[in-house]
Amino acid sequence: MIRSGLLLFACATLSAWAAFAEEIVLSCGTVGSKNNICESSVARWEKKTGHTVRYVQVPKKTNDQLDFFRMALAQPKDDEPLDVVMVDAIWINFVEQYLIDLAPLSAGAEADHFKTLIENATFEEGLKAMPLWTGVGLIYYRADLLEKYGEPVPRTWDELEATAARVQEAERKENPEFWGFVFEATNGEGLTCNALEWLAAMGGPLILDESGAVAVDSPEAMATFQRVKGWLGTITPPTVVEMNNEQARVFFQNGKALFMRNWPYAWAPSQKADSPLKGKVGVTSMMAGPAGDGQGVHGGWYLGVSKDSKHAEIAADLVLHMTSQDEQLQRALFQSQNPTRPALYADPDVRAVSDFFEVVYGGLQAAASRPNARLRGSYIYVSNAYSATLNRYLAGKEDDPTPLFAALQDQMARLQRRDW
Repeated sequence: MIRSGLLLFACATLSAWAAFAEEIVLSCGTVGSKNNICESSVARWEKKTGHTVRYVQVPKKTNDQLDFFRMALAQPKDDEPLDVVMVDAIWINFVEQYLIDLAPLSAGAEADHFKTLIENATFEEGLKAMPLWTGVGLIYYRADLLEKYGEPVPRTWDELEATAARVQEAERKENPEFWGFVFEATNGEGLTCNALEWLAAMGGPLILDESGAVAVDSPEAMATFQRVKGWLGTITPPTVVEMNNEQARVFFQNGKALFMRNWPYAWAPSQKADSPLKGKVGVTSMMAGPAGDGQGVHGGWYLGVSKDSKHAEIAADLVLHMTSQDEQLQRALFQSQNPTRPALYADPDVRAVSDFFEVVYGGLQAAASRPNARLRGSYIYVSNAYSATLNRYLAGKEDDPTPLFAALQDQMARLQRRDW
């Protein structure tokens, strides 16, 4: 009788659990991961809560994703609801009006994240997103090839150029398709980030000068871009103008380049068992130049809950789970995703993985920020126009970028006179 009663109770409990289980629609994917950055964390939450998660497909290009989210949040469709959205750090001010305040549901968890990341997501109506992971621009290198040719890890762009040329020439005796340096140079936000890193080290303001005036065609910036264009066809494949971060990663990981600029996510795939470069890759912070020490651009992603979610509290629970210390630790250990919680950088398990997280943490301390705050609601438009102009110059035949950027200067100056 007791066993029968227990069985009936268990069945009733399972039935009740199933009756209250809900489906949460999530947009969460990152370049090159096919959602796996989120899937393991989501699977643990599904097992713990009994709820399920359905992924929604988003455009592949980062800039197109913002348009997708703005439309999906502003005009939600009954057949394509969005409960939880993953947004870039520079997008939050464009979509915050469509997101709930997470503070009443967070139990104070925001205090354990980097303060600047929480401030970036805090508005008059509250905390609109929780930081999922953070990152900074890095330089990856073939440690085995530097050792083979007796070359030190470069610390300046001059050294990187010289080393890339020497090793490229030597390696081409066996691998004619080998190049010295690859990076993202297709039109998009990634190229804007690269431009800031080049300008910070080699010279020239990024879009705005110190006084806040538009300065996209300054002589210093034009000289920097001419120098970068000089890499194409010498140490960099001309096809780099069509490469995004993931295409650059695949190129590098297939053994076709000595150096690569990319984000921290590229570390984990390079160390997988099936990677041709497992155990052969090193990473260092951004290169320095005559204008300043190396600064990688700061980046990162957040999770927010739509105001139109029919299950906002459940969706918020998913967000808090995925941004928790345990989940960030899992992603740090197994997917090289950088925590947004300072305490995890001192975690012995994280530090034992490799020197990778120490390099990232150092890069984050000196990271450069994009001018999205000063450009306010016009940032995406300005960045798109800026990267399109730079991509057009790099892909074109003209040696002097000034005419292209002078036209952009006039366009941006008119926009500034309207107060952005």
